Amino acid sequence: MKRVYVFDVDNTLRSTKQQRVLPQTVKLIETLRKNKDYVLVLATGRGPSKMDVLDEYRHLFDYLIMVNGAVVLKGDEIIYEDPIDDDDVKMVIEDTKERGISMGMVGFDKEAVSLFDEHIEYALKGYTSIKPLVDPEFYKENHVYQLWVFHKDQEELSKIAKSYPQFKHYFWHYGGVDLVYPRISKENAVKIVMKNYEGYELICVGDGQNDLEMIKLADHGILMGNSRWQDEASDIKKLIAPHIEEDKLFDFFEENGLL
Repeated sequence: MKRVYVFDVDNTLRSTKQQRVLPQTVKLIETLRKNKDYVLVLATGRGPSKMDVLDEYRHLFDYLIMVNGAVVLKGDEIIYEDPIDDDDVKMVIEDTKERGISMGMVGFDKEAVSLFDEHIEYALKGYTSIKPLVDPEFYKENHVYQLWVFHKDQEELSKIAKSYPQFKHYFWHYGGVDLVYPRISKENAVKIVMKNYEGYELICVGDGQNDLEMIKLADHGILMGNSRWQDEASDIKKLIAPHIEEDKLFDFFEENGLL
């Protein structure tokens, strides 16, 4: 059987708590890679400059979907991109400045924030140890594919995100939110990839809010047991994988005939 496997990164392939890919997950992707009828895809909210956490395993994947679907790479070649308009970036910069909080901009090979504060430090804990560039004018010289807004208070963060109607928002596990255009999604990016693989079975695995649409799209949608979006996904036909910290993903795939 020919299959396309799509994996989210954080808390699906990689444990944020342990900051590594756990043994059973390594075994799973290495086993899948051995089958010439399988296509492997990474799909993440991360930008290219933050993919160093998977450097050891990047070569195992045929495609890389980044910034929630705003950029798609086949190998090292960009096959799709959809940056944010400068006027929309500027609006969020000015609004967050008035609120006294920071925002971030995700470019292709680097990222920048308008200022570095306690809200960013809280949100980036476990995500990366590298502090982003502080440059509120980053967008003037770089394509921006995604915006971030940071706040330690989740209720306040939700309120701020909803005040930007031109954007769709995907919340992090804590402290941050991704802002992208409504037309941008992992689901749309997966559809772009699947145009090349008509007749292939699609398997999508993830844990985040930004994974729910592609999980619904899949022939076999898999939501990680550690997902905090299980209630929101209650109407999606899916399998529930073990919590990432249990390190049982290979066993789960084997037991469900997905290898």
